[in-house]
Amino acid sequence: MKRLVISMLMLANCQLTCADETLGRLFSTPKERANLDYLRQTRKIIVPQKVESTPQSVEVLALPKAVELQGYVKRSDGKQGTVWINQQAIQEGTKNGEIAVGQLPHQQNRVPIQINASGKVLTLKAGQTYDPETNRVREMRTSVQGEQGRIGDEGQP
Repeated sequence: MKRLVISMLMLANCQLTCADETLGRLFSTPKERANLDYLRQTRKIIVPQKVESTPQSVEVLALPKAVELQGYVKRSDGKQGTVWINQQAIQEGTKNGEIAVGQLPHQQNRVPIQINASGKVLTLKAGQTYDPETNRVREMRTSVQGEQGRIGDEGQP
C-alpha cells in the first residue's frame, strides 16, 4: 500500500513539474517578459510641463428680460415637481439656459430660483414677475375689464 501511495505521489510530482515547464509565465513567454522588464528599466520619465494658459472665449450669459412664475405643482409621492416659468415647464432641481429652479419647500408657497447670468437667488410666488433691470418683484395682473356701466342700463342712452 505504501508503494502505491509513493508511486502516485511521484507521478503527481512529475506531472506538476512538466506542467510548470510548458506553461511558463502567465500571459507571456520568457522572451516577452524580458523585453517588458527591459522597457521598464529604460523608460523615460515624462515630466509634465507647465502649459501657459491663453484666455479662452468665455461665454457671457445674458440676463433674462423677466422671470414670470406662472405656477408650480408639488408632488406628494416624492418625485420632482414641475414649475412653469416664462411659459416653460421646468423640473425642480434642474436648470435651463437662463435660470435654475431649486427644491420646492414642503410647507411654503415660494419657489427658489437662481438667475444663471448674475447668480442672484430669489424666491417667487405663483403670479409674480421679477424684473432684473429694476431688481423688483411685481404681481402679474390679468384682470379683464369690460364695458363700464350699471346693471340694467343696457338699452338706455
